[in-house]
Amino acid sequence: MVTASDAPSAAPGEAGSRTLACRRAASNEEIQAYYAIRKKFFVDDQGLFEASDVEPIDHDPRTIHIVAVCSPPGDVIGVVRCYPGADGVWFGGRLAVLQEYRASRLVVGRALVRTAEEMVREQGVKIFLGHIQLPTVRFFEHIGWVKVGDPQEYAGRLHQLMRPGWSRKPRLR
Repeated sequence: MVTASDAPSAAPGEAGSRTLACRRAASNEEIQAYYAIRKKFFVDDQGLFEASDVEPIDHDPRTIHIVAVCSPPGDVIGVVRCYPGADGVWFGGRLAVLQEYRASRLVVGRALVRTAEEMVREQGVKIFLGHIQLPTVRFFEHIGWVKVGDPQEYAGRLHQLMRPGWSRKPRLR
């Protein structure tokens, strides 16, 4: 679990110290918040999917649904998932942070990515990849991820396949 603190404030207009904890979603409420953030980000705001971005892999018991919880008051403010692909390759995806927390000193996106990396590495994963939307590639490069191949269409938009620096290079087919 990755934790961070933000003093004096993590959210606009609020005084006091805030902390962030990124972890596997632990309750039905956190899972509901997890899917609500994904729907807002990928369906409502970006229009990548029509009604829902939920896929069969979301119901696979090996899939890890990670939430970023800001305390107080304990709200889910960001999400990401990790899931197995073929041949021992794992993927991270559906990274989303509520708009009002994207510029926070809590660095929510970075904390979620680091938690995802930590969780898959604990499982012995050697190849971890993500299909990254092109406007987000610089963020991932800044935190040590590298491009794999050329951009490809994924979910109807161009995405760049990327991996963290520790991950082995995948065999491209």
